[in-house]
Amino acid sequence: MNKIFDTLSTYTYGKTLMIGLLVGAVFYFTLYDDGSSIDAQIASVSQQVSAEEAKKKDTDATLKQVREMQEKLGRLSQQYQEISKRLPTVLFSIDINKAIDGFARGASVSIKQKKPGENIKREVVEEVPVDVTLEGTYAQLAQFVYLVSSSERLARVKNIVITEQEGGRPLKFEGQVVGYKLAPEKPKTETQQ
Repeated sequence: MNKIFDTLSTYTYGKTLMIGLLVGAVFYFTLYDDGSSIDAQIASVSQQVSAEEAKKKDTDATLKQVREMQEKLGRLSQQYQEISKRLPTVLFSIDINKAIDGFARGASVSIKQKKPGENIKREVVEEVPVDVTLEGTYAQLAQFVYLVSSSERLARVKNIVITEQEGGRPLKFEGQVVGYKLAPEKPKTETQQ
């Protein structure tokens, strides 16, 4: 080390200044970092943070949708359980005929005709229709419809036609009483398993 200092001490100020400038220029162009690499790293990390925040927002939105779907699924399954309690798995038109007789007695209407229809299969339920023709006052017919719609088992009246008969006779009611039962489960195919 003393040799370097001895050599430097022999140089003049001008020579020492030139060597200092040369060493400074080499350092500046080779080793000096003005912070641009750190700025580049900061920009890169900022982009990564922005991308992760966007992913977080997407994830949060997806999780919110999942929670909403779970709540809806819970409500639907609860509703399905309530409905399935009111829907029998086996229901024949003779059962509907017996119920119609009871509803007619309760409403004091006269049954003129009952004719079973063809079952209509839906995705979840199967409709068991019975065409009926009744006679009675408007209040009696309304009571009949009320009794059908408020029965313990799900049933409804549709395709109603009420006509006035000649000679002061009671009103004529033509319609369809439809009972519902759970549709049989479809067999699973290989792709559904």
